[in-house]
Amino acid sequence: MANLPSPDTQAKVVSDAAQSFVEQYYDSLNKRQPLAQFYASASPHLTSASVKPDISVNGRVVESAAAYEALLDAQGRHVHYDVASFDAHPVNPNYATGCPDALALAADGSEAGGGLGRGKVAKSIKDGDRLSFVVQVSGTIRYGRPGDAAPAAAATSTAGAAAGAGDAAAGDGTPAVSAFNEAWLLVPHWEALGRNASRGLRRWVVSSQNFRAF
Repeated sequence: MANLPSPDTQAKVVSDAAQSFVEQYYDSLNKRQPLAQFYASASPHLTSASVKPDISVNGRVVESAAAYEALLDAQGRHVHYDVASFDAHPVNPNYATGCPDALALAADGSEAGGGLGRGKVAKSIKDGDRLSFVVQVSGTIRYGRPGDAAPAAAATSTAGAAAGAGDAAAGDGTPAVSAFNEAWLLVPHWEALGRNASRGLRRWVVSSQNFRAF
């Protein structure tokens, strides 16, 4: 069996990966840019292993990343997510679900497919490339701009009836605000780890998302 990443390595990798994810995901969310690249459905290897995004919005199951984006679109344009804090922790130091043969170790610890070259698979594991980790994010959602009439979505928070929470608008032109908490599980994006990987692929993708507004 390959050497697993040390606790210090796990902490460093997860901290950096979580910060990158939080900054880029919520920036894309606020700019209403496509979000599909952040989810496990972007990985054919994960999809073929039956890993698909498990998305829940205030207890309601959302079938796909595309369906979640449709709910976000229903809020209107002027909805902004402000992250107040986040915390992250490693889950599995050597996540293997959906791992292609070329990136795997054989049972005896040798490289099964040799796709990365001798020793590089074990080094990838030891360096923390195969980690899965959780991220807990908290913050606020602001509906509308100063002076706007209260948007309908403000009464229900993320995606209308799907969220079922959020403060009522102030009624004086002040944007309505509600708090949110979001829990994520991210796993390796195998296509980003392979030889000749396409540029721009995210190294970790979302396999679970649980959003709560209150």
